[in-house]
Amino acid sequence: MLPVDPAEPPVLLCGLGAFGQAVAARLLPSGLPLRVLDHRPPDWRTPQLQESLEPLLSLGDMRKPHVLRLAGVERARAVLLLSADSGANLEAALQVRLLNESAAIVVRSTGELDSLGSLLQQRLPSLVVVNPLQLSAGALVQALRPGPQLARFSVEGESFEIRLGEREDQRFQRPVRLENGESGLLVMPLAFYAQGSRQAKGGSRGSQTLRQRVAAPLRRWAAAARRLLQRGRQLRRLPLLLILVLLLMGLIGVARFGGDGGVARGVFITAALLKGEYVDPTNVVLGPRGGPDPGDAALVAVTLVYSLVGTLLSSALVALLLDQLLLSRLGMRRARQLRRSEQPIVLFGGGALASHVVEMLRRERHAVLRVESENDQPRDDRHSVFVPSLEKAVSLLGGREVPAAAFLSGQLLQDLQHLLQLQGLWPHTRFALLARSEGTGGRLGGVLGGAAVISPIEIGADVVVASAFGEQVEGVWRLQEENLLQVRYRVKAGDTLAGLTVSRLDHGYGLTVLTLRRPGQERARAMPSPGHVVAVGDELVVLAGLSALRRVEQGAIRPPAWMVSLTLPQPLDPSLAMTVRQCLARHLGLSPASALALLQQGERVRLPVDPDCGALLIRDLDHQPIGLALDPLPLIPTGPWDGGA
Repeated sequence: MLPVDPAEPPVLLCGLGAFGQAVAARLLPSGLPLRVLDHRPPDWRTPQLQESLEPLLSLGDMRKPHVLRLAGVERARAVLLLSADSGANLEAALQVRLLNESAAIVVRSTGELDSLGSLLQQRLPSLVVVNPLQLSAGALVQALRPGPQLARFSVEGESFEIRLGEREDQRFQRPVRLENGESGLLVMPLAFYAQGSRQAKGGSRGSQTLRQRVAAPLRRWAAAARRLLQRGRQLRRLPLLLILVLLLMGLIGVARFGGDGGVARGVFITAALLKGEYVDPTNVVLGPRGGPDPGDAALVAVTLVYSLVGTLLSSALVALLLDQLLLSRLGMRRARQLRRSEQPIVLFGGGALASHVVEMLRRERHAVLRVESENDQPRDDRHSVFVPSLEKAVSLLGGREVPAAAFLSGQLLQDLQHLLQLQGLWPHTRFALLARSEGTGGRLGGVLGGAAVISPIEIGADVVVASAFGEQVEGVWRLQEENLLQVRYRVKAGDTLAGLTVSRLDHGYGLTVLTLRRPGQERARAMPSPGHVVAVGDELVVLAGLSALRRVEQGAIRPPAWMVSLTLPQPLDPSLAMTVRQCLARHLGLSPASALALLQQGERVRLPVDPDCGALLIRDLDHQPIGLALDPLPLIPTGPWDGGA
């Protein structure tokens, strides 16, 4: 735990329920001064929290200005409104903004007033609305998604994956830094596995012939067309067949019924018959003879068939209009059926959270089977298959392969019973469980045979603390029992990130840089090179833990842990000096003048570097007539908020 600086503005935490105490437990080791407020004495979760927070506690209604003043709101750097009552939190947020115009305000929402919170978030500066339950949706999708990837997400239009494995490419793979040290996890663009590294792709482009360049997109378009046709044959075979039959009947009818009147007469009679009429168009076809002759039997039969088909078409159109009217006006929907080829992900309970999970899974084209009672089934979900009970779900699925299943009701004992029952029926299924309590995820998951246990309290608490630091959190990813935050930085003058290389952010702070956008650029650069220097005005999206974010705020950067040694021939050839200077500038982020000054120091140049930058530097200079060495330096720990080496 870092020492508290009493001169630093405090963080005011209002609401000490289970969620508020989880947030307080994360704030105490950061060294930030903390004040707490609740309307009654809390039910303390641990004696340690009671001992630490009771001297800092004020009692009163956080919606009253005089109570907020007594709690120190006017001096606070951040105010966290974390009671279970969303309305009270939003009312208090308005009072806080009137009393303190600069403090960051974090409001906990429980779902009832999410829309109002979003509107206030747009109007009030530095206000963040956090719904812990909705934040769990991303972690649940991550646990349920089939495949070897541990996480998949999009940043600035680029898809990324996190996998466990060995690093193959220094340019497009980065290690993921967790608070417990090296994780063995790598983050990379999704295209790295789909097409190999972009270096290889870019290197082969110049050697392609014109014919190959033209043929490649044509092959892709042809494959896409074949997929569309195949999908059309599978899903729309009957409608396409009906359309073709109607077109054929129209052409035959125009030719058969036109007679002396030509095409116009044929179109008129065919349209009337296909609308469902019979007598009038038939009389027009027969002409002014007062009735059909015995030789007109075939013609009468043809018009009758056309009229019957037209009646069916009119009835189908009316049925379609009524179906849409009932859907839009009365909320009635026709239950979707499970196709034979589908292997659905099964969700048990969850309500609004399950709907959010379904929306994310549907984007990736996963079929979903939801187990909800008839009264709890949402009317706006037309993509999922619904069954009312566990028994119905097992009967419907039969012998199908179920890739994943999640229990989201929040009733721990009931969900545990269902999970243990299904583990015997579905031995190869990935299971996820929603737990309302904190601190039991890893242990409980191990007891349950490796099931993923997601705690909204833990995920929401990490987001609240990061928001209290002033960070803009865009996502949370659960990896090896730790929460990794996706954070967006806008580098301003005086920021601790300005002037550092991407490698320094990684090894010095523990930030994994995903994208970097320069001012005025339309597209962000995915996986910028380690030697890329971050400048004022840049916009970064990074992966980081809470400890790394706190280190960034304090400017507590860790020095480089490796040393590169260059032995230069004397006198130094000008062309060799130019090559070495360019490599130093490219991989270490040095200016040309600084690199030149280093080369003028003498025969031996020694520089502290990060290992990836040192490896790239040696790779580019290995063929030059100079001596190269890269050696580790003794590691100096910097405390419990260390971002890792």
